[in-house]
Amino acid sequence: MKEKIIKFLKGMLFSAFIFLLYIYISPSIFAMIFQSGLKSTNFWILNISALAVYLFTFLSVLVFVRKDILKQFKEFIKNPKKVLNKGFSYWGYGIVIMIISNLVVTSLLGNIAVNEQVTRETIMKTPFYAIPTIVFFGPFLEELVFRFCFRKSFSKEVPYALFCGFIFGLLHVMTAFDPLSFSNIIKHAGEFLFIIPYGSLGFFFAKAYYETDNIFSSIIPHMLHNSFSVVLILIMYFLGV
Repeated sequence: MKEKIIKFLKGMLFSAFIFLLYIYISPSIFAMIFQSGLKSTNFWILNISALAVYLFTFLSVLVFVRKDILKQFKEFIKNPKKVLNKGFSYWGYGIVIMIISNLVVTSLLGNIAVNEQVTRETIMKTPFYAIPTIVFFGPFLEELVFRFCFRKSFSKEVPYALFCGFIFGLLHVMTAFDPLSFSNIIKHAGEFLFIIPYGSLGFFFAKAYYETDNIFSSIIPHMLHNSFSVVLILIMYFLGV
């Protein structure tokens, strides 16, 4: 029991460090370095500066997990079909639950998630930053932070998947509470319901990683999922929907 508790706490401390590095530390540092570009009204300078901040954040996280990720990548290359079969199967389950629950929540609240609204606005405003971030860097980072790191704390699949799903869903609804304040939380309390659709996807991505012990079983479906989302947003934009 004592060993399990120690393992859990060590894993959580490592996860908390990587989470803060991803959410706050690295973005804050690199935003200061590229602050003039981020304040620029020039379309290209703004896009390149924003992408640079995210790219360096990505690299700063990757440096701490590079050995394990490289090892898993080599294992993935040896048998990609086995890894991806599990990943895509669970992605399928997740997307069905996500769509159904999203439709229910949207109908109850009368609007889409704030996170989705912000994503659409960002794609339109800074597409050359948003698209590679949403399609590649974002999914890769999120799988490292929310699946790979938390795996170190859990020995059983269901608690691990439920925890990952909840944290993943919670982060995606926190956009509505920016700036974070009690009044904002009360005002947008309904947004917490969107934890269900976002969390369902996180839950099944976690199951894929747990059962394959290879993070690329969730990274690649996550990238594909986000790619479809971006294409859909662009189609809706050009159709004027």
